[in-house]
Amino acid sequence: MQLLLSSGCPWWSLLPLLLLFMTGGGDAGLPGPRFVGQIENVTVAAGRNAVLTCTVEHLRGYKVAWVQVETQTILTIHTSVITRNPRVGLSHEGHNVFRLHLKEVTEADRGYYMCQMNTDPMINQQGFLQVVVPPDIDDSAWTGDLVVREGTNVSLECKARGYPPPTVTWRREDPHDPTQHSVKVLEGQTLTIGKVSRLHMGAYLCVASNGIQPSVSKRIQLKVQFPPMLWIPNQLEGARRSESVTLQCNTEAFPRSINYWTNHRGEMIAATGTRYETTTKEESYKTYMRLVIHNLTQYDFNTYHCIAKNSLGETDGSIRLYEIEPRPTKEDSKEGSASKEDGEGEVSDGEGGEGGGGGGGTKYNSTALDESINLTTDKRGKMWSNKQSPSKKTGRDSHSKDSPPGMKTASSYDHSFTSYDSGSAALPSSRSVVGVAVACVAALWRL
Repeated sequence: MQLLLSSGCPWWSLLPLLLLFMTGGGDAGLPGPRFVGQIENVTVAAGRNAVLTCTVEHLRGYKVAWVQVETQTILTIHTSVITRNPRVGLSHEGHNVFRLHLKEVTEADRGYYMCQMNTDPMINQQGFLQVVVPPDIDDSAWTGDLVVREGTNVSLECKARGYPPPTVTWRREDPHDPTQHSVKVLEGQTLTIGKVSRLHMGAYLCVASNGIQPSVSKRIQLKVQFPPMLWIPNQLEGARRSESVTLQCNTEAFPRSINYWTNHRGEMIAATGTRYETTTKEESYKTYMRLVIHNLTQYDFNTYHCIAKNSLGETDGSIRLYEIEPRPTKEDSKEGSASKEDGEGEVSDGEGGEGGGGGGGTKYNSTALDESINLTTDKRGKMWSNKQSPSKKTGRDSHSKDSPPGMKTASSYDHSFTSYDSGSAALPSSRSVVGVAVACVAALWRL
């Protein structure tokens, strides 16, 4: 009676149904009513429809009713819907199968539902309706994008709701560098980063999941502010006149800095002419600066500055451009080789060119000949005169047997002697012969 009245209907309106429900089928000698099987538990996502099925037999004059256990609300009696909830419905197949329909279920519908028959004593069975809710991130607790100063502590918040309670994980999105400086997958509604640096700058993904599809995620963009800094790959660059040169300067800053080049007089270099070309390439908080100078002149060899400024500060760096000697031209190389050929075997010894008679004679430079008879010093400090050149045929020193021990023979020095062929038209001068003799005497005296 209490269950019937708790349905919200006036007691007098339920009187016909109560009389119908309380009239049992008291046929003696026949098997009594019973349930066939169990009511299967049902799991359904919020917003979907759910159906609970109760199967009986030998019902005869007895009646079946559906009751929500938690609220003790009578939903249906036999083939009639009692509750005023428009989402509740009923269907049946004769007097054996009774189905309870719940449309667009909510979390309030979660719980046990009883199928009972008005026997004496009353018999019943229950089934559980599980209402699951896909995860959802609470916008009221959402941190959103953050802008912080470098060196501070940062906490990222992400709270999610759903049933079962969802798990929150954090993952960093870094398309440029997926392995270094990346945060591992961490669980928890709060992600804390101590002493944040520019390496932590990027997008962080908060993912909430509880096994019910779909999982949801939100992205937090973390921006770290710091004053500009720069580094220069080469602070000294060399180039030749009339050629082109490229100066490089790399900067880091956030907010993004203003970058430009100046010359040694502090004047900004604008890429308005044909000789100067400036380019910048930006990647996240990094900027790569390039200055190309075409058709270099003597006035271009000087110091250049790259400058970076933002709201937190500024910095600059310098590059020195120096001149490299020009490459020798083809005409210069030809002239040098020609003069070398002309100079070979020339220059007389200042005595009218002794032995210079004859068309095929060889001229000797007295200076070169004097050098050829200079004393040579061996490794032990002894000085020996070079008396004789090695044989052209064997390459051996003709007087090696008579040479003192430890003496470096003439074959060890390409500049020591001048070899004379038997058919040479020219002979050394008397001055040369005297010089050789004096050297030999001096060497023997030292021994």
